[in-house]
Amino acid sequence: MIVETLGRIVIIFAIAFAVLLALALFFCFFIFRTKKIIFPNFVLFIISLLYEPLRRLLSFFRVDPTLIDRISVEIRNAFNYPDFAATKLEERVLLLPQCIRSTECPAKLSSVDGIHCIECGKCVIAELSAICKELGIRMYISPGGTFSKRILMHSRPKAMVGVACYPNLYEGALNVKLAGVPAQGVPLTTSGCVNTTVDCEEIIKKCKLQVSK
Repeated sequence: MIVETLGRIVIIFAIAFAVLLALALFFCFFIFRTKKIIFPNFVLFIISLLYEPLRRLLSFFRVDPTLIDRISVEIRNAFNYPDFAATKLEERVLLLPQCIRSTECPAKLSSVDGIHCIECGKCVIAELSAICKELGIRMYISPGGTFSKRILMHSRPKAMVGVACYPNLYEGALNVKLAGVPAQGVPLTTSGCVNTTVDCEEIIKKCKLQVSK
């Protein structure tokens, strides 16, 4: 009798798991193709709940698993927009990954606030650094995910623009949410560990977001 009951429970859980997976995939593909965000709270919940199974399932069907990260980042960007846009420029921080640096970068690493750009002009960071100074936005370059948390604690921003690959943006969005900081994520245009590229115009656009008057 006990074995039979346990069997039924396992079957119920298996069916519920499959239904949630199917719903998650349906909503993700719908949002991806139509660019319309529906049931955002529910979609974020099931993505968080089934993150690894969803990525594995997409990989099995030869679909880019970062689709899950992309949808999550886009939803969070939309969610965070009102609070982010309501902050002043000088209250914001731009956090860049070190992978967009030139391999000949002469900048030094600080154990407190990351890599200090000297605007040598060998990569796009020099351009972004100059624009951030003009806007009054603080810019940091992080050598890794753990260091990003340290920079967040050190800088204590009211809002943040983060640049990274989609999986790191997904993880970073969770961290800044826990810190209560509204953020906007900008994905790399090419990923990797070195010589990655970014859309500078998109980064600047995010940095300048303001509430419409």
